Amino acid sequence: MMDIIRKQCALPHVSVVVATHSMNLIDGVDIADVVHLRLSDRGRTVVERLADESHDGVDFHLGQIAAAVGLRNSVLLHERCFLAVEGPTEQQCLPLLFRLSQGLSLQAAGIALWACGNNEGALHLAGYLVKNRRTVMLMVDADSRTNRHFKTERLIRTGLDLATQVTYVCEAEGFNELEELFTDPQWAEAANTHWPRSGGRQWAAEDFTAHRGGKFSGHVLTMIKEGAERTSPDGKDDMLYSLVTTLTKAEDVPSQLRDAFRDIQALAS
Repeated sequence: MMDIIRKQCALPHVSVVVATHSMNLIDGVDIADVVHLRLSDRGRTVVERLADESHDGVDFHLGQIAAAVGLRNSVLLHERCFLAVEGPTEQQCLPLLFRLSQGLSLQAAGIALWACGNNEGALHLAGYLVKNRRTVMLMVDADSRTNRHFKTERLIRTGLDLATQVTYVCEAEGFNELEELFTDPQWAEAANTHWPRSGGRQWAAEDFTAHRGGKFSGHVLTMIKEGAERTSPDGKDDMLYSLVTTLTKAEDVPSQLRDAFRDIQALAS
């Protein structure tokens, strides 16, 4: 939804106004674009925007928004751990992978999931949660080290402990992105299940091995789109989600993810 809104806003002479109580949507835009509407004691509508871009000013603005949408009184007090991920791919897939790996849902484990969207507002929210003594874990791809929002010094300023609260997925395996953690046989099985190859042939593990070492997900997506008989993935998000749905047991979840999930569950306990 946020992607659609951003594309509309990018059109000439188009502005989009979204009225929401969802922190997921609020977290998807820059904090400076968030307008807080509240009723005064006299029943008049008060419009509040970020006036002071200092750290304290952002904290105050976020605190008002959090209180208005119930984050402080419900989620902030109920959830034991907040798991921040990069974007829609992780937001769709990690709940399924966590349940398969740990045998319970993120919600049941007391973990709230939100997508950072690679934006400034996400780090401000993480800092706000840390400041309010909530447990936060940031899980991003290894190639995010080059993202200006996830630079080491910025994470430290946010208040995150790099040793216990930041996980760079794939880095220990020498990969750059989440898709690379899954084996070539797993990719082949998913492709044969969801996007049968043209000409009656089967996708083989070797077809996916050939794309290791480059931009794996992009090359695999192109290969499937060009070689599938009828249907193909709508994009990277759809492609990985479809693979995840073919997994059936905890051992199918990459070991690095299982380790990360255990760490997050321990933080939430």
